Amino acid sequence: MSSSTPITIQAAEGVGITLIVLATALVSARCFTNYSATNGKLTTDDYTSIVGLCFLIATFAVNDVLTRILTGPVESIDLVYLQKLSVVIIILVQATLWFSKAPILFLYLKLFGIHRWLRYISWLTLLISAMVYIAGLIFTLVRCPIDPSNATFPAYQVCAHSNTLTGVISGFVSVVVDGIMFSLPIPIIIGLNLKLSKKIGLGLTFFSGILGIVASVVALYYKWQALYGNGTQFIVPVFCFTIEGAVAILVGCAPAVKTFWSRYVSRSKADKSQGSASSYSFRGGSSSYKAGRVPRSTTWEGSDEHINRATPSSYIRMETPQGR
Repeated sequence: MSSSTPITIQAAEGVGITLIVLATALVSARCFTNYSATNGKLTTDDYTSIVGLCFLIATFAVNDVLTRILTGPVESIDLVYLQKLSVVIIILVQATLWFSKAPILFLYLKLFGIHRWLRYISWLTLLISAMVYIAGLIFTLVRCPIDPSNATFPAYQVCAHSNTLTGVISGFVSVVVDGIMFSLPIPIIIGLNLKLSKKIGLGLTFFSGILGIVASVVALYYKWQALYGNGTQFIVPVFCFTIEGAVAILVGCAPAVKTFWSRYVSRSKADKSQGSASSYSFRGGSSSYKAGRVPRSTTWEGSDEHINRATPSSYIRMETPQGR
């Protein structure tokens, strides 16, 4: 069942492991920052990012096993084991699709929830995508019963076709969700009372998710080919799926990671510089010299708050709010 592919298993594993390590680091930084800022509390977007990361890791591992089986010699395939993996992977894929992207929409609700239209679109996107993923999961489970007495290639092909059909439908919904997440904050960012440079920086933070859109479109293309009997590439859609899930998690963590950097990394460097200047002043015996005070960060840089131009007294927070 091996076939030529533009991406080797080793390359897919290397990129996938790198993305998962990076996503783990950013989710850890996100949770640490928000936990510290709220006196030991995490919010919905934090918990869903943790769950999404766990599902992504599990999906990557099972996909890697499936890839090695399907690209190996046919005579070495255990059909019962393959059927079990097919059922497990569809559960993991559907869960990964939702939990990797839900944190971004929950983040939008926390940052820009003052806008009613955004709340409606975000909640509808979350609910409809969940319903589609669950429906596809039920359809595949019904079509893929694990029966050791019927472990034949025709039975597996029925299961594989159902799995692929669910993948195509879920992939299409995933592309639509990516498009919504990409475009949803645009009008709000334009209206923020910020300097143009900071608007561009904030926009790039969310718009970096365009890489995930490209990956989901490519994955959908290969799933569509497989649905109509032209699927000779298994590694490519799996590779793109890993990129899609990891990028979604990374984008959802970006605002909190920026706060983490401002609070702990940049401040640590500034404290060291201040300590060096104070030490130099002391050694020089100059009573008139005082170490320059480290300038406080701006509202945007320190606490990631934004003032909505339409409602000057309302703040749109870029991190978990302080307890009041």
